[in-house]
Parts: sequence; C-alpha cells; structure tokens
Amino acid sequence: MDFVFLSTQGWDEMGGAGRPTHFLARELLTRGHRVLFVEFVASEKRAADKNFSLLNFSALGYTETALRRAWFGLAPHLDSRETLSRALDAFESPNAERAVVYGDPFVPFVEWFSIFRARGYKIVYDALDDFEAFPEIGLYFANQHAEKFLVAQCDLVIAVSTTLAERLSQWEHRAPIQLLRQGFDAKLFRTSTERSPQRSPPFRSPARWNAAASVPYTLGFWGHVNAFNIDVALIEHVARTRPQWTIQLIGPIDHDPNLPRVQERLRALPNVQLLGRVAHEELPRYLQAFDVALIPFPDNAFNRARDPLKVFEYLSGYKPVVVSNTPQLANMPYVYLATTPQEFLETIERAAAIPVERAVVDAYLDNCTWAARLDQLLAWLRETTPAAESAKPNTADWYADARTSKNVQEYISRSEILLDERTKYIHSLESDIKAKQAYINKLQSSNLFWSIKNLFARK
Repeated sequence: MDFVFLSTQGWDEMGGAGRPTHFLARELLTRGHRVLFVEFVASEKRAADKNFSLLNFSALGYTETALRRAWFGLAPHLDSRETLSRALDAFESPNAERAVVYGDPFVPFVEWFSIFRARGYKIVYDALDDFEAFPEIGLYFANQHAEKFLVAQCDLVIAVSTTLAERLSQWEHRAPIQLLRQGFDAKLFRTSTERSPQRSPPFRSPARWNAAASVPYTLGFWGHVNAFNIDVALIEHVARTRPQWTIQLIGPIDHDPNLPRVQERLRALPNVQLLGRVAHEELPRYLQAFDVALIPFPDNAFNRARDPLKVFEYLSGYKPVVVSNTPQLANMPYVYLATTPQEFLETIERAAAIPVERAVVDAYLDNCTWAARLDQLLAWLRETTPAAESAKPNTADWYADARTSKNVQEYISRSEILLDERTKYIHSLESDIKAKQAYINKLQSSNLFWSIKNLFARK
C-alpha cells in the first residue's frame, strides 16, 4: 500500500521521534509498504529504505519568503499543486491502494485535498493537538477552518485523546471520530531495559511516605523544555522544597523563539540539570537513573487535550510517573495525577514508595506499541471506502491576509522586500565565492609549482 504523510515537522526533527506520523511511517516501512513523507522544512537525514521518499516545501517551489508567509497563516502566493502531482506520479505504484494522512490542519496541505481525492486516496486526518488552543501557547500555523474542513471531508478521522475526540465530534463529520492514542518503540525501550540493570529507589511503606523527604531522588523529564511543556512555578516549588532531589530536564531549551523563555528561571535552581538534546536511542540509558519520571505540563486547554508519548516510554522502564493537567492519563498503571504544586511534590514521594510490578506494566504496554497502533489504523482503513467526491477547500478565504489591517499588510510587505534583498545578496556572495574559487583552481591547475606540490602531498 502507498502511504503519504503530511507533516509540519521534519523527518529528522527531535531525532525523528516527534509525532505519531514518524513512528507509524517507520512501522509501515518495516512491513514493506511504501511511504512518501512530505515535510515543511528540509531534513538533513532520511530513512535508508528503498520504499521511502522524502519531499519538502523547497522542492515544491517554496521560496524562503513563501515558507515564512505560509507558516504564519498568510498566502504564500504560489501554486504547488502541479509540482506535487508530478511527485505523486513518481511515487505511486501501479494499482496500489493509497492513503494520505494529514498530521496538521495546515492550509497549504489542505490546498492539495482535491488532488488526493481525484487519485482515489483514502484520506485520513490524524488530530494530534488541540489546535484551537494554539494561540493560548503562542503558536499560530494551524487553521481552524482547515481543521473543520478535514473533519467534515476526510474518510477517517482519528484523535489522540478522548478530549480531542469529544471536541471534534461536535463538528460536522463524515465518519465516527476514532481514538488512536500514542505508543512507544518497544524494540528500543524494552531491549535497552533488558540490557541495563534497573536502579530502584529504596521502597518504603506508603503510610510513611513523609520519611522519604530526605531521600536524594532523581526526577526526570524529556521533551522540549519550553513554556508549554514545563510549568516553571511547579518545578521551582519542587526544587526549592526538596533541595536534596535532582531534577533532570532533557531536550532542546527554548527552541521556539515565539514562546516565553524558561531557561533563566530553571538555571537559577541549583538542583535542576538542563541536559540539552539527547538522541532518542540514548533515552533508555537516561531513564535508568530516574526514580520518578515527570510530566510537569502547565494548566491550559492545549495540555488537557494531549496524550504525551513519553508516558509510555517512561513506563517501559518501569518508572512511576507523576503528571499535571493531563486527564487522559488518569487510568494508566503507575501514573499519578496532581493538580497543585504541593500535591505534585507529595505525589512524587508517594509514587517513589510504591514498588512497580513489571508484569502489570508489561500487560498494559503490550497493546501500546506502535505496531499495535498501526494494526488498529490498518483495520480501520480496510473498512474505509474513499468518497467519490468532496467539497473543494476554500483556502483563499482561510489565509489571514484579508483580516489584517492596511498598516500590518504594509509592514509585512516591507519585511518581505528586505528578506528577498537579503536572500539575493547572500546568493550573490555565494556565487562570487564559487567564481573566485573556480578561477583559483584554474590558475593552480596551469601552474607547474602547484602541480609538483600536489603530487608530493598525495604521496
């Protein structure tokens, strides 16, 4: 089967461990399916598989200015449909079944909807976040009109959390909204766990959990260390109340310039370690040092709709998990919810005092692997018949251009002119450098002295 994945995240972003689209695509490749991954910005790495193809927006004709406009919800002023059609011609297998998975309600993606419909694709919308809440956390690339169109017109809609499924079900939709949660890479995390000795905290009776206050526990988190993943006030309370504890935060710090900074406040805490980026395959090694794993999300609509894949990865190492503001996780084994900073601290102490029964965790996680998630998705696709036709997306009205004031439009226009001038200048410098180097090479090739010198250098 031929699968196309449309994602605003690059194939190698966060080590290729950022979204379900990455994991599902890799699992499909192991089963012999063909995958075309369409990314917004070009990746440096790609999958070493003959059935894998990678396509980025630059290859579709997007200039730096067009990319910038599209990301911030403005019309990019180009038509990439013909270029995409040629890419699909090169990718598609004759007579193969086809499916396309929309990972984001990104207007340029939705502009291609009619192309996929005309080619007989089963069209899937994979709702991964509460995009309606994006402005609350300082992100803007998603479009609610585009999302409502996808929910109404796609052949299959899957949602990563019960909160999202309930919200999308209130809109017009062609098919039932299915729940497909996150998963974990069983080969990576379970194999690493079997190889590594387990570091367990000194268990105490839960009735005496206050006695654990003096124990030097190591608490850990991995993911983007930023304003929508880390409740800084929560971390400050735990770090200052229990200075003998160590809190390890793993991941890129303040990576998105549009979000409030968290680094300065976290670095001011002597028992908080900011470890930076770590390769995904290295995470199981860090997990062994955790006594309790954390998901310290701030309280907002965006986080209440999330289903963080890290919770499955934490559990795979048989670590208790303490989380905030993520109701989706309430009934998972050894996952404990807290709503206030003091409750969060006390819950950490209680969680550390309860031995983790591996058989219970293993039984739960058997149904949470990416292989199991893909089995469910493929089962739904087998029952799905692509619609003969769909409404056409009215993307021209969805872009923000028409809703911006004249002053804002003029400012955007001036900034784009400056961006274009900067880009042309950089290209001219690059061309000049190449021309000069070519001239130097020509002179050297005709110079007897340089020829003798290079001859001796090779010996």
